[in-house]
Amino acid sequence: MKAIMVVFILAGGMLSLIILIDFIMGTEPKLLIWKALNPFRVMEPAEYVIVFLFALFFCIRLVRSFLKKKKKQSESQTN
Repeated sequence: MKAIMVVFILAGGMLSLIILIDFIMGTEPKLLIWKALNPFRVMEPAEYVIVFLFALFFCIRLVRSFLKKKKKQSESQTN
């Protein structure tokens, strides 16, 4: 859970930083969010697959770690 929160906090911070820098440079307020999200709109299909696989790998490792902790905890309770 902590890992997911850290990822969201870092992503939100980076997105905020991008928007703030664009605002300081004088970009129109209507275009700030569009400019921040535009790099995701020009990705190639292969890049989408790589990003999806990275996210899937991260989630699988997270679930596996959680299940190991649960199993270890249940084994220690039964002994």
